[in-house]
Amino acid sequence: MKKITALLAAAVFLAGGSASAYDLAALTAKSLSQSYSYQAIPGTETLSFAGGTISYRMGQLTKIMPKAKKFSSGYIIEAQLPQSAAEALKPFFRLNPGEEQWEKLIRLNRIFMDPDSFMRKDMQKTMMGLAVNAMGPMAEKNVTVEISGIEPFRRLSADEAYVFTAGARITFNAQGLILPMYSRAYFFPSGDRQNLDVLMLFTPDEGKGPLVYAIDDLAKEAAKSELLGSAGYKDLGELLAKKE
Repeated sequence: MKKITALLAAAVFLAGGSASAYDLAALTAKSLSQSYSYQAIPGTETLSFAGGTISYRMGQLTKIMPKAKKFSSGYIIEAQLPQSAAEALKPFFRLNPGEEQWEKLIRLNRIFMDPDSFMRKDMQKTMMGLAVNAMGPMAEKNVTVEISGIEPFRRLSADEAYVFTAGARITFNAQGLILPMYSRAYFFPSGDRQNLDVLMLFTPDEGKGPLVYAIDDLAKEAAKSELLGSAGYKDLGELLAKKE
């Protein structure tokens, strides 16, 4: 169980090497209103984690509200779990989980909710890595991270058995300068069914609402594109059942 929870804590940043079948810019244009736009940031970023270095891709999701003269923007991180991590988490994605899977999910979320658990400490280290990427090495001495408002690891909805999500508020404190952020991650099977893809929203906590609703829809569309590819529409339940 400790292995599974450690892998979940690492999930957002353990990038694999295969390319995704979906295009977030195209999915944004297709599935969201014209007030939303997505701009990919070229290249990849790296992050030190658990004694190693991993890579991830990023882009910016923006919603413009001209009548209210407001806008919301946040970053989306794309990654893929390595096969070892995917194998540990894939049992949760079964269409009809058994008692054993539900018990493991309950235990995982209890650890996730515990502020003193190794899982939360790993999350703090990972978020500090993001701060260092954004602010430079000085962040290691001048910035602290607090995680609160945990949203448990769960199915996105009863109809989306192939997408799991988890979230939290991430508060950065830079010598008294408070930066409240919000993060929500989505996990779904990769096109080859061997791994799990990850999308993570990282945005200011204030005004996050429009982006949270949007990435819910984007994650569902990305999962469908990844699972179905160029084969067109199939019943996702039947497709996933064949791969269990």
